[in-house]
Formats: sequence, structure tokens, C-alpha cells
Amino acid sequence: MAKQRRPPAHAAASKTAARAKRPTAAAAKRSATSARARRSTSTPVAKVSVAYAKAVTLYEKGLKALQRHQHEAAATAFRQLLEVYPDEQELHERARLYLAVCERAMGPQAQPLKGADEKILAATVALNRRDVDEALAILRGAAAADSRHHYVQYMLALAYAQRADAEAACRHLTKAIALDPKNRLQAQHERDFDPIRRSQSFLDAIATR
Repeated sequence: MAKQRRPPAHAAASKTAARAKRPTAAAAKRSATSARARRSTSTPVAKVSVAYAKAVTLYEKGLKALQRHQHEAAATAFRQLLEVYPDEQELHERARLYLAVCERAMGPQAQPLKGADEKILAATVALNRRDVDEALAILRGAAAADSRHHYVQYMLALAYAQRADAEAACRHLTKAIALDPKNRLQAQHERDFDPIRRSQSFLDAIATR
């Protein structure tokens, strides 16, 4: 009788490998569970993005209302942002400052602005609606309280630039750059300096020394 021959070693290994490659029911279940987990973890990212977009929309709505002197509508938008979107902290600081400006304006008697930050924001709102006189009045008061606040000096430069007063604008811009050299680069790209951009005073103020 002929002896039964054993299959070659490489053939047996191939069969073993083929069996190992076949997915078992347990492995398929684990794979499906993992896929569901990946989908569930990606969902909150989309929700955060939507929430941030809605918060920004409220912020912009409040800012536009404030620029039109619609203080009650602006305050409502800023309050909604703070209450409905408590996780959007990067918007909260400015929203609170703008809300304070609205509440002072709506009070029985207009309350004075407190601190350089509130005054700068109020001046920014005034400049955005092209009320240069109001912006200058606010910024002069801020400079009287703290003449070494670099951004107050920078904002004064912007306000005078809107009047095309190159000499006054560059006097304050030079101070702003001396207090914080980063203002030089910002001024080089600031479109609000366009009315005086070609003046020699402005070119001298932003020149690197």
C-alpha cells in the first residue's frame, strides 16, 4: 500500500494563513462598534462649529445695532450671546464691554465710560459710523487719564487720519510705536491710514530705524 504523503510545509502554512485572514463574527462586530464610535465622536465637532457660527452672528448683529445707536437691540443681542453660548469665551470679553456701553447709554443719565478698554471700544464704534468728533472726544479723555496707553495713541492717530490731518495723526502714531513697536507693522497694513498714507509724515513715522 502506498504511504499517504503529507502536504508540503508551505501549503499547510498557506491554508493556516488563509484561515487567519478570514474575519470572524466577533471581529466584524468589533469593527462595526469601532466605526459607530468614530462617527459618534465626530458629531460634537460639528455641533461646536455650528454654535460658534451662531454666536458670531449674534455678536455681529449687536455690533451693527450699536453702530446705529440702537442700544436696546444691541444689548439684547449681546445678552443672548452670553446666555445661550456660554462656551464661546473668546467672544465674551468684548460682548461684555459692548453691553456695558449699551447699558450706560440706556441709563436715566449717560454714565461716564470706565477704563481705557471701554473708551477704546466706544471710540471704535464711533469711527465705524464715521463720527470722528465723538471718537476724538472719547480718546482725548482716555489719553488724559493714561497718556502712555499705546492703543489709545494708535486710535487717536486713526481718528486724525480720517480727518486727513497727517501732522496730528503721525504725532500720535509716533508715540504709539514708541510705546509698542508692533504698532509700526499694524499701521503699515491699516487701511484707515489711506487718507495720509503718501504723506511724508506718515512715511517717516512707519520707517524702521
